[in-house]
Amino acid sequence: MYPNFKILPEKNKIDLKARIAESIALEKQRARRKRLRTISWSAAAVLCLGLGITIVLKQEQKEISPIEQFANSNKTSGSSFEKSNQVQLVLSDKEAVNVSDSTTIAYDASGNKISVNNKQIKQKNSLEPQYNTVLVPYGKRAQLSLADGTQVWLNSGSKLIYPTTFDGSSREVFLEGEGIFDVAHNASKPFYVKAANNYSVRVLGTLFNVSCYAKDAKVSTALLRGKVQVSYAKKGLFSSDTLQTILKPGTIASLDKKRETIKTTAQNVEPLFSWRKGYYEFSQEKLPLVLDKLTRYYNVDFVMNKKVSSGETYSGAFKLNDDLDKVVKTLEATTGFEFVYDAETRKITIN
Repeated sequence: MYPNFKILPEKNKIDLKARIAESIALEKQRARRKRLRTISWSAAAVLCLGLGITIVLKQEQKEISPIEQFANSNKTSGSSFEKSNQVQLVLSDKEAVNVSDSTTIAYDASGNKISVNNKQIKQKNSLEPQYNTVLVPYGKRAQLSLADGTQVWLNSGSKLIYPTTFDGSSREVFLEGEGIFDVAHNASKPFYVKAANNYSVRVLGTLFNVSCYAKDAKVSTALLRGKVQVSYAKKGLFSSDTLQTILKPGTIASLDKKRETIKTTAQNVEPLFSWRKGYYEFSQEKLPLVLDKLTRYYNVDFVMNKKVSSGETYSGAFKLNDDLDKVVKTLEATTGFEFVYDAETRKITIN
């Protein structure tokens, strides 16, 4: 039963109104405190999240090696070297040296003397690591002999960053493009080829090929001799997954950049090493892949006016010093299509 407000004495009415007002005020106060607690917890959660992100970022920064930091801070745009006419050696002091064709860039054991173009370049000693860079434009290739005795062949449209000498507990180089490495054995100093997209190859002594062009959908490592471990650290603030696989001779590991997966297959890898000997051999490859490689080897552009079957594959070989007229004839004999070469624009149209 609720009191009849109309028949209550005046004094009781005043008391009842006061109690109702007090009850309403208390309820409003409780609601306000609840909102403040919710805001406080939300602020605390945001603060914790921010701290967590900061910690993750710091951890990721710690995992970046000095040579990767150098590569990230000295990025070279494609137009600055891919369309150039000469191989360039960029020294640690930024001096650029044009490298003649068929010249090996060779370092002595100290890393201070470089033999290039039948001349010797002497670099200054430094307590800090000194990084040199080799830039290889389309239509060119380069060869290096590093301070530890490792031999490197760089394909067209590639860049290699490396220290003049390997003083630390490991040997690291940074590659963009394609390179073949014949690594000098040193069990106490493992050799790493670092690449973009958190990709790396760890070796002790072996012969392998790494292809990591920025425009390609995949990064691949092919092993001809020895043993390598391929690693890929997945992207993302909260992802700590690292994909790893061990390669045996005659196998290829392919990283799909978009899907962030690594697939390993066994096949004849010899053709992938042919370009270091001056010819390009391909076996059962799809025409677009063949044309992509020829674009880099010969510094030409292909225009497709012909529809090509997605399932058709081709096999053949080119000498990399052949003129383009001979390349066109070989392509026509291999594919059955008509190839028209415009020397002025360096374009080959497929009809």
